[in-house]
Amino acid sequence: MSPQVVIRRFEVHGAERDLDAIRDALSTAAYPFTERAELKVDITRHRSPVASVQLTGSGPAASAVRASIATTPGVRVVNDWLDAPAAPEPGELYVYPDQRALQRIEAGDCIGDEAGSGKRVIVAIIDSGITIDHPDLAEHLWTDERDPRVHGARFMDGQQDSDVTDQDGHGTMLAGTILATANRVRGLELMAVKFFDVTTQPSAANAAAAIRFAASKRPAVINLSFDLGIGSSDLRDAIRAACASDALIVIAAGNTGSNNDKYPLVPACYADECRDQAIVVMATDWYDRKPIFSNFGGASVDLAAPGVGIVSTRAPIARGPEARQYGRYSGTSAAAAHVSGAAALLKSQDPRRTPQEIKRLLMDSVDQSPWLTCASSGRLNLGRAVSPERVS
Repeated sequence: MSPQVVIRRFEVHGAERDLDAIRDALSTAAYPFTERAELKVDITRHRSPVASVQLTGSGPAASAVRASIATTPGVRVVNDWLDAPAAPEPGELYVYPDQRALQRIEAGDCIGDEAGSGKRVIVAIIDSGITIDHPDLAEHLWTDERDPRVHGARFMDGQQDSDVTDQDGHGTMLAGTILATANRVRGLELMAVKFFDVTTQPSAANAAAAIRFAASKRPAVINLSFDLGIGSSDLRDAIRAACASDALIVIAAGNTGSNNDKYPLVPACYADECRDQAIVVMATDWYDRKPIFSNFGGASVDLAAPGVGIVSTRAPIARGPEARQYGRYSGTSAAAAHVSGAAALLKSQDPRRTPQEIKRLLMDSVDQSPWLTCASSGRLNLGRAVSPERVS
């Protein structure tokens, strides 16, 4: 990933410090970067003791300054907004990969040289299929060793076949986010396991069959970005089997805005089958807060990741001049996809890592936030997870 200029704006509230002290602290933190012309700092005074700060320049530099001021005694950072403006390609409305989301999790410049080990890392996407001829995805598809035309499986209405055509579009968007977050490392394979489409609603029976198939292929990561109104013992057993396959299970927390500790959703509630290798993910918005739709839970949800307006690969729902390869989507689905991509990158970086070790790395490296109700109290920071020794 090439260096990306970002704009980061936030308010600094200093209950015990005046604005001059806040300005001095910001200048000190930014000095190494402003001296190298990596960052421009603009500070606007408001009513005491509040200041608005805008940082323009290198993403890692802006993150370092923001982190430094946030840890200053008596200071609180709020309304933290980040953008990474870039021009879309001709004929497109959006820029992919989504640099705003990647810079937010400190992946942009920090993992640019991270090529992984090149060893095979399979991510099974249990969803609506994948657009297998999408130019961004085609080179990273899982392929059946017995038939190179097969890139997954479909389980609907009690039948199994190999048609993973994505009529709904959801699975293709997940695939793009996973691939981008994993830095498109060599050896990464996206396995499409389809169990619903525009005419067949998600069901526990189809989901269970899909998960069992995925587990049989020994993936490193299984992404479950869906929720069901009713679960089943069969689905619970399938997730238990997935745990036994030594995969990391990444599950979207849900989009009902409720507390999963009190009102558990399916399949997020089945994370308890192997809590040490299952991650339940809530969403964050453009200000690093919980969007109204995202479920949460201090005990049942593990961490957060960007999930609002994420640019990703798009299924061809239109043809001709109206066809576009990219679009935006929101939800804990997108948040879970970021975590699945992060986990895949960590596995590629060191294939010896177990699901438990990968989960621990992701949980221990979050950016903590008082507005996120989850076990880690924080949002995914991939840059720190990939390089734990890095201080941001």
